[in-house]
Amino acid sequence: MLEVERAAPAAALAELKAYLRIEDSLEDALLAGWLRAATETAEVELGQFLLEREVVEEGRVCGGLLRLTHGPVRLVLELREMGTGVLPVGRYALDGAARLRVSAVADGVLLAARYRAGMADGWNRLPEMLRQAVVRLAAHFHGHRDSPEAPAMPLAVRQLLRAQRARRLR
Repeated sequence: MLEVERAAPAAALAELKAYLRIEDSLEDALLAGWLRAATETAEVELGQFLLEREVVEEGRVCGGLLRLTHGPVRLVLELREMGTGVLPVGRYALDGAARLRVSAVADGVLLAARYRAGMADGWNRLPEMLRQAVVRLAAHFHGHRDSPEAPAMPLAVRQLLRAQRARRLR
């Protein structure tokens, strides 16, 4: 089971409209959809959530670790052993960007984790290169919305995302 709160970067709408030189609100719902799609595309490319949101997922302990599928984890809200109850905070600790070190829990035990993950807690706290990548990708989706072929991601967007990925690996 995996539940992810889907957050639309509402604060980005004004930036996208300025980039596209749109002054009215007739296409706001469409543009918000393109922003969500662009954000999710960037997250897939980077392997991380851009904007912080809540995730609930289940997983099995292996080697004293519970690997989480989304990162970077900012806060563990609750860790529950299925059928037993909530684990005390002292029985687990964050070990890296997306895994928990769990003590006194046998391998193979099913746990449910509720946590908050993401690079930033708001649009304006994202690195500028990521904000630009999302806005430009959303504009690209908007500009090619009636194209019969799925156009490739623009090179400028790829370079912005690649630069962020390289920064993260250092």
